[in-house]
Amino acid sequence: MIELTAEQVAALADIDAKGFVERVRQDLVGEEPELADAAFLWQRLWRAFNVARGFGLREDAHLVEFLRLEAYSPGFYEKPAMRVWIKRSSNSANSADERFHDFLRVLRWRIEHPEFVGGLTYGDDTGAVVGERRRGAWAGFVERWKGFVGWRGYGGNGKRDR
Repeated sequence: MIELTAEQVAALADIDAKGFVERVRQDLVGEEPELADAAFLWQRLWRAFNVARGFGLREDAHLVEFLRLEAYSPGFYEKPAMRVWIKRSSNSANSADERFHDFLRVLRWRIEHPEFVGGLTYGDDTGAVVGERRRGAWAGFVERWKGFVGWRGYGGNGKRDR
């Protein structure tokens, strides 16, 4: 039987984590080819992955969603409200994964109900975009998120906003 040192186990875990981030990056680029041009996407995702793990996120599904948010809103986790939410007292019965799941539910609700949070004008369509390529839990969410954070459209300088 092969016995590994703590350093070897840590190196294997690091390789596995980098593979995880790369697979998420590939999925994101496959869904949204414009992300292939995003500056330093892999480095941003790697940093976000480490921040998420530092917050205590352990579930793969939550790590993937954390990285998705980073792809469309760089540094979202540095916002004070996000940091307070995710770092709430560890004395509570809720884990970081549960708190992040709650954060996503609130975020989705706010995006889907902008009339209550000052987002879109009353009567604007908040449903999935016609011809939407994504399906499942993220169907339409990415388009609404990009609009919510100002990722879509063109700025005053004629260049595409991100």
